Amino acid sequence: MKNFNEQFSSFLKNASSKFEELQLQTALGKAELSDKLEELKKEARQKISLAKVDMNDAVKSGKENYQHLKAKLEHLELQLALGKAETSEELSKQKKNIKAAIQDIKNLLAKD
Repeated sequence: MKNFNEQFSSFLKNASSKFEELQLQTALGKAELSDKLEELKKEARQKISLAKVDMNDAVKSGKENYQHLKAKLEHLELQLALGKAETSEELSKQKKNIKAAIQDIKNLLAKD
């Protein structure tokens, strides 16, 4: 399970870095920001889906119960599934909510 935590923590760090890059691009006024966020959301949804399969396997094999982590991942999935942001306010809100959900997961994994 340690390998799973390390791999997922690495993904979360990478996602946080990408979100910071998006914030920089926002400051620079990049027009493709919304599309890049959608790409990142798609990638994150795929990684979360794989992580949930790994977690389910761990739970089935009698390892630690990851129901709390699963709930946090599902919350992040919900944030990532929201429609494309059309305004800068929507984009800002989506980025804030996604970053918060990622931070919750990072904090939970750090406890293990």
